[in-house]
Amino acid sequence: MKWISRSSQQKSKMPLTHIYHLLDNQMTLVVRAWGSQEFNQKLIDEVSYYLSSAQADLDVTSPFDFKENLSSLTNKTRISLLLAHDFFKKTQNESEFTVGFEVVVFFRIKNELSWASVGRFSLKRIKNLYMQTIFEIGTDRDDETLLPVELLGVEGDVEINSGSIEVKANTQLLLASVYGGHLVFESKSSEITHLLPINNTMSYWYSLINVD
Repeated sequence: MKWISRSSQQKSKMPLTHIYHLLDNQMTLVVRAWGSQEFNQKLIDEVSYYLSSAQADLDVTSPFDFKENLSSLTNKTRISLLLAHDFFKKTQNESEFTVGFEVVVFFRIKNELSWASVGRFSLKRIKNLYMQTIFEIGTDRDDETLLPVELLGVEGDVEINSGSIEVKANTQLLLASVYGGHLVFESKSSEITHLLPINNTMSYWYSLINVD
């Protein structure tokens, strides 16, 4: 998959968002650390270790149950974040806050793209310059909640959004984090998809994802 990212920081500030392509590009990890970014690598290690082990050993165990309404691959992405959450809660944030993460993990096998996410993210499918929302977390609380919406590794429990979709060659997706507005297409006739904010006060980060 090919990723093109853009961002803008205005009144509401978000930390830098980092994208990591791992496990022979089957897995992509999107990380936004609230606190020191020196912990990014440890988050990568925790998530990728479980997912690589789960792919190599179908009988790999975890302390978390599979959800029957999710595919096997989606359950694995979900559990990878639960394990990472448990690790950081116990080692870095047990007595005081050190670091927390907004994070999305994608894992693709053939035509199935699974995800698990924590924090302010939306995922949309783009077709003929129309955006179909797959999920959107956080923007409904802009008037009530300061950034961030939720963090991995901080509280006792964490709400993980997870699911999967079928993708094919030339499927185009938009992963975004937006505060104080929404994104619109620059031009309906442009062959190159580009998005702009509806006002000059909103902060945003987004990646256009082209499946190959």
